[in-house]
Amino acid sequence: MENLINGFGQSSVQELEELNKALGTGTEGEAYGGGAFADMSALRPQSLEPTLKIVTAQEQHIKFWKSIGKKQAFNTVEEFNVLDSYGGNSSPFFVEGGLPNEEDSNYIRQSQMVKFLGTTRVITHPATLVRNTVGDIVARETMNGTLWLLQQLERALYFADESLDPLAFNGVIAQVKKFVQGKPYESQHIIDMRGEPLDENTLEDIATIIADNYGSPKLELHLTNQVHKDFSKLITGNGGRQRVMMSGNPGDIRLGQPVRGYSANVADIDFVNNIFLKPDTAPKAVSQKGAPAVPTLPGTGALVATDDSTSKMDAGTYHYFVSAKNSNGESAPVHVGSVAVTSGQRVDITINKVVTDPVAKSYRVYRGYTSNASEALFAFEVPAESGSGTQTIADRNFDIPGTDTAVLIDNDPENVLCFKQLAPLMKLPLARISASERFMILLYGMVQVYNPRRIVVVKNIGKLGINSNRELFNPSYGADSFGTIKPVQG
Repeated sequence: MENLINGFGQSSVQELEELNKALGTGTEGEAYGGGAFADMSALRPQSLEPTLKIVTAQEQHIKFWKSIGKKQAFNTVEEFNVLDSYGGNSSPFFVEGGLPNEEDSNYIRQSQMVKFLGTTRVITHPATLVRNTVGDIVARETMNGTLWLLQQLERALYFADESLDPLAFNGVIAQVKKFVQGKPYESQHIIDMRGEPLDENTLEDIATIIADNYGSPKLELHLTNQVHKDFSKLITGNGGRQRVMMSGNPGDIRLGQPVRGYSANVADIDFVNNIFLKPDTAPKAVSQKGAPAVPTLPGTGALVATDDSTSKMDAGTYHYFVSAKNSNGESAPVHVGSVAVTSGQRVDITINKVVTDPVAKSYRVYRGYTSNASEALFAFEVPAESGSGTQTIADRNFDIPGTDTAVLIDNDPENVLCFKQLAPLMKLPLARISASERFMILLYGMVQVYNPRRIVVVKNIGKLGINSNRELFNPSYGADSFGTIKPVQG
């Protein structure tokens, strides 16, 4: 026993540290149990599933990601079969002793590609040493990066479009539009309010559309706070129903019973308020880092009004602004000019393509009534055409600037839609090549819509009263960010 203790039970502090270093990569932090060595910290990914669960349960503004069903993806291209029909509409009757009509089920094979989402965070080494106001700066930035990624994902679940950003997956709206485009039932699944607020008649219609497509009696209407507020106004104003709420105290009576949903004849609709459905507002005042150059204009003919029977433009004089965009960000806009339009005309906007590095992947069009870009509103976005020269963009007012969008979803993960994950949310450290700690927050997956006919998109919803035009991701204070640490003069 004495030899066992002497041989294995005692060692110097230096020997213990050397043994500890020899047994692992030495990554500091939670992924390695707080080791003392900081070498090769890039080699060990850290799962953020516990962080994801906390964010999903506690972050009140992440709604769609919380409710959408999640399944595992097993490859970067996920194939699936859709059972579209049990057979045709032939007669099931046959003569005694005969052979019934033969019918075959109709299967459709489809596929979706996994896309890769992530953010890189950098913390300077001094920031980890000094006393600051946020506590553990690495843990805080891990949470901040997770929240930022989930907020971007939340909006992408609705609006992502791979035709505008080749690195993105197609969100729910893009998949529904792609499926119904040109089909007889297109107008049943893309409802155009043309500036009118959402009302009970529309809810009855869209609930019936999903029910007639074998939908479930429990639906979700994803909508903005603005649309929700306006709907409440419509059903209570102008002699409508009185909203009265009685509390436990008999003397405490409050007006304004919350409207949490709507009971249509064929289904119950739960309202899911989501601020990430808000429309984009004014263009960027300055170009974002890594964005393409500001588009330039040809010498003549940059803005022309042309007769077009398909156009939905209202008569008026409009100012146009166009910016260039890639995966890094959006440029400041160019003021194309103003043009007088009569009803039944479209506006052709011609710009010089941004083909110098970094090239533009898409162009965003803003429309307003003055030459002040901050007063213009986002209208639509188009893919950048290949090659050099000019590109002409047509505005037919299919999408009204400043209006809202709502989506009625039969949220069935087995038969309607789900999110397929190749890899769950994770933290992956990067190699230390400077006096800063870098790591990535990553998520691999995509939205998969199996049955677009059990989803209805309501667009161009008008507004009543005052509404907020705050941007979703820009800081409120408007001051320049100083990253993870900033010296303060006494």
